[in-house]
Amino acid sequence: MAFKLPDFSDRAKAAAEARKAKLDKFKSAPPPDEDALAARARAAEKRAEREEKRKIERAEAAKLAELARIAKEAEVAVKAEQSRLEAIAREAAQKAARDARYAARKQKR
Repeated sequence: MAFKLPDFSDRAKAAAEARKAKLDKFKSAPPPDEDALAARARAAEKRAEREEKRKIERAEAAKLAELARIAKEAEVAVKAEQSRLEAIAREAAQKAARDARYAARKQKR
């Protein structure tokens, strides 16, 4: 008992039969139902509307996040400026106190 591999003509014949069977199946399919097509179109429109709403909501959320980030950066900048000014004022007060002590020592002599 020998095993026979299919040759080219057998494979070509099988492929042709498969194509013919697929074409027959496609031709025998019923035409699309108008109601089903209309329902699919409505569903696609609703889906597109929902996606558009989501896109708008995401854009608004991104805008709010950007505004919050800018506000936080401004707050940090204001705090940094306040601490810088406080440091300058503290240094000025220390210098004034030092100068007053120096003047008091000078006056005692």
